[in-house]
Amino acid sequence: MMLVSCKETGPPFNSGAPEGLQERPPAPDPEVIAALKTQAFGSKLLGLTNYLVRGDYVQADLPKAPRYYLLNFSGST
Repeated sequence: MMLVSCKETGPPFNSGAPEGLQERPPAPDPEVIAALKTQAFGSKLLGLTNYLVRGDYVQADLPKAPRYYLLNFSGST
């Protein structure tokens, strides 16, 4: 799953090696949780998202409420 937000601000993309997360992401604000609860798909993500932090997966909710979601389903027989 890829989460995309069109309202991101910050420095341009750095083409160097990815650093990954070094610390657990901060807890989302109450406004973010309220926005996720109003979304059909976002409400299903609360309590189910994981981040890769220093090689280990940690459970953490989204720090922002995305406006769009890109879903990729695949399967084989």
